[in-house]
Amino acid sequence: MKVVIVGAVAAGATFAASLRRLNEDVEIVMFEKDRDLSFGNCEIPYYLSHDIENSSSLVNRTPESFARGYNIRAERFHQVISINREEKYVDVLDKLNNKKFKETYDYLILAPGTKENRPSSITGYEYDHVFSVKNVVDVEKIREYIEKNEVKEVFVAGGGFVAIEAAESLHKLDGLNISMLIRKNTSLLSIIDMDLKGFIKDNIRDNDINIIEGKSLVEIGKDYVRFDDDSKNKADLVILALGARPFSDLAEKAGLDLEDDGSIMVDDNFRTSDEAIFAIGDVINSRNFLTKKKTKLNLAWPAHRQAKYLAKYLLGKRATPPEFIGTFALRSFDLNIAMTGLNEKSLADSGIAYKTCLTAHRDSVGIMPNSKAIYLKLLFDDKDGRIYGAQGLGYGVVDKRIDVIASMIKQKATIYDLYDLELAYQPLHSTVEDATNVLANQAINVFEGRLKVVKIDELIESYKDYRIYDLRDKASYEKGHIKGVISLAGKDLRKDHNFLPKDEKIIFYDANGGKSSNTVKMLAHYGFDNIYILDGSFVYFEKYDKMMDSSMIEK
Repeated sequence: MKVVIVGAVAAGATFAASLRRLNEDVEIVMFEKDRDLSFGNCEIPYYLSHDIENSSSLVNRTPESFARGYNIRAERFHQVISINREEKYVDVLDKLNNKKFKETYDYLILAPGTKENRPSSITGYEYDHVFSVKNVVDVEKIREYIEKNEVKEVFVAGGGFVAIEAAESLHKLDGLNISMLIRKNTSLLSIIDMDLKGFIKDNIRDNDINIIEGKSLVEIGKDYVRFDDDSKNKADLVILALGARPFSDLAEKAGLDLEDDGSIMVDDNFRTSDEAIFAIGDVINSRNFLTKKKTKLNLAWPAHRQAKYLAKYLLGKRATPPEFIGTFALRSFDLNIAMTGLNEKSLADSGIAYKTCLTAHRDSVGIMPNSKAIYLKLLFDDKDGRIYGAQGLGYGVVDKRIDVIASMIKQKATIYDLYDLELAYQPLHSTVEDATNVLANQAINVFEGRLKVVKIDELIESYKDYRIYDLRDKASYEKGHIKGVISLAGKDLRKDHNFLPKDEKIIFYDANGGKSSNTVKMLAHYGFDNIYILDGSFVYFEKYDKMMDSSMIEK
């Protein structure tokens, strides 16, 4: 058997190594159009900040190490330019020697990844101060350009993963002023729900990044960028992070079936519309574990798992086709962000009825040194409590909590299972009931109706329909509160609650949600059934109000 692989980064290189570990007899040939094979894609932004000093450490394997360690012929600067499906060979361009040749195959594996999105509505890509952050060569060029030129003004086009990581890395260098564009009709880190985005935006601004919103980039000039309102921004260095598209040109040219978004269409065994051709990695859409639908998931984990499964499948070994929930972590300056499963848009688009809850907790016991706040959101089925997703952020340990919930999702667990999960307790590392248990408990209260919740956007739309009470102390109230609310600072509602109207809908909020939740439960014993809590309480509302500029906070 002879297997030819197009692309030698995450999916392609993992497949090649996995196939060789399973079988010594297969002839394996791998072509990579660029310089580096099997490099650390997720690590490359940290070369810009000098957290990683030597770019060679980003490259995991070379053609020589593939040949020596795996008996794999791995060629770099070799671009597959066409596929002859009938005669089962590919045309390859040796870019260094400008020579073409044919390579036959029994099976062809397409793992070319993605290509940068460069909208035709923007001009000026050709300038030498315009860069992408796709591979090791890109970050080497950026660092070299900064070292050799007087760069002061940096413009990052985009508001997603790559944009945030690039801005953070360059922010560590002295003397750079950084601006970030969140394009018109897009949002910052779009995969995160709106009720958590405010924390992220504040964090970016607190680190002196100028966020530009509501505009579209139309021109990159020699030392500026211009927007669709004809305003300009100084730019000595431009980082393009406008998203990515599947690199499916080769497949399209060969007549393989594509998805509507341009991804290569594959079945659950990653076979394309040609029996002898398979595709893995970012060039395809992955099967979602929860919805069972195909969805875009450009993460390292799916690429690696697809590769390992396909290696077994090609050799006739027993394996279960992988499905994915999508779990990731991201650092935005000193803010930790993580997510697993479905967000609200995904649930709504799939027609799944769900509930959510927000909590604020600590990553360790509050009196211990280095204890920090973390903010968590849980999404779950409104009928049986099955967990669909979770999001978290904060200056403390977030990824640990999201990883726990990710494990529960893959076990088809409910909020009750999460609440009963026995987790390690040590004051320096967690609280007696971990933040995940606390989050699950809040979800159970919402699910069982002990807590009626009004979401932040719902309150902003209809706040006049409620009598709103602030349970914080007087100093906090005077520093800032939701407009039209009544302060109950110092009031003991257990002893004095007769003034509360029973013929109006009442909302309570406090700083983090604990006091208002307890108050609602207590008042239920005194016959109040018209009382609600503000989801996430003031800490979430304040961030949301600032982000959306809804002017609901007054002092």
